Amino acid sequence: MRALLLSIALIWAFPAFADEPLVPSVWENQSGSLLYLDEMDGEGRFTGRYVNGAAGYRCQGIEYPVEGRVFDPLISFTVVWIAGAETCHTITSWTGEIEGDVITTEWSLVRWNDPGSESGAGGFARFTGESRFERRD
Repeated sequence: MRALLLSIALIWAFPAFADEPLVPSVWENQSGSLLYLDEMDGEGRFTGRYVNGAAGYRCQGIEYPVEGRVFDPLISFTVVWIAGAETCHTITSWTGEIEGDVITTEWSLVRWNDPGSESGAGGFARFTGESRFERRD
């Protein structure tokens, strides 16, 4: 009985993924960035990697760790842009929903510019936008 209740709870909690597991999976957004969902626990917490493909921005082509949470159909994940290859002093968070093979999100990016940087403009900056990820695996 306990196993049956657990099975029902998991199907109820993750109905969008009943046909195809969410992990592992690969998702691509309209800018060519890739979201890799590698592992997920029973409570919807996941880890993976994010590779920026947006033209004209730093930190491209490098894998950055991503952490998030799924509460079907909702999803939220964050990248702290720190890596041995390049650090961008930036944190980006996405929040949205999963519908089949599409994740639709709003994102918020915060960045700290060192006053001594090349741009000469120091301080905090915030940007927002929308991303649509399509499953690619």
